[in-house]
Amino acid sequence: MKNITSIIVLMTGLMLASASETRAQTILQGKAFVNVNGGGQMRESRDLNKSGSFSVYSQTATWATTGLTTIEGGIFDISAGYKVWGDLGFAVGYANFNSTSTAKGAASIPSPIFFNRPASVVVDEVSTTRKDRNVYLVAMWFFPVTEKIDVAVAIGPSFTRVQQDLLTTGSAEFTQSLTTAALSGKNAVPVVHTESGTTKGVNVGVDGTYLFTKWIGAGAFIRYNGGSVDLPSVSDLKAGGFQMGIGARLRF
Repeated sequence: MKNITSIIVLMTGLMLASASETRAQTILQGKAFVNVNGGGQMRESRDLNKSGSFSVYSQTATWATTGLTTIEGGIFDISAGYKVWGDLGFAVGYANFNSTSTAKGAASIPSPIFFNRPASVVVDEVSTTRKDRNVYLVAMWFFPVTEKIDVAVAIGPSFTRVQQDLLTTGSAEFTQSLTTAALSGKNAVPVVHTESGTTKGVNVGVDGTYLFTKWIGAGAFIRYNGGSVDLPSVSDLKAGGFQMGIGARLRF
């Protein structure tokens, strides 16, 4: 995180130095702009381990599940904005991210016939999905660097909708699955549910553009875009993170 922050600060410093030397008329005069990017999000992982107990046959059954959520992988990002005053503009954007992980578990279930002779039950491994849907609004200050190149600093609020698959635990359905599996001598069928939540965060970064023509170009960005969210079963779950990517730039 410190290395990425240092890169953003360094790029901003170089951009400001270049901009102070070259403020001549350029082809970068379009007021409206659209950015379409593909990129990646840096690795962040979080264990989703849980355990508990319940009463069955006048004895105590115990269970434990292990899971993982990973917010590393590809992202798609699109934004559109308008320069409202000089080189100051505002943009609204949308980014999404998907990843898959696994969850599994085990339990110790008392016997209905024998006291203190519990059966060991395995909760089958199952695939789980993580989805982040992000909307952000940023102020952008553009700095011309050469005739065809400019760099923009962006900052603003970010709103992320998180959907996380989890093994259902502590519910009657989960309890019945474990008990039935213990009686049959088989593995328990995993029961998966999805929890959702929305978090507010911040989007801050640097975006660079090179125009091939007056209207069409390419660019790259590096930024932090995210926050953390509390779900019903998981607290302080990270959403978003450090992101970078490349894509098309349109100016009008």
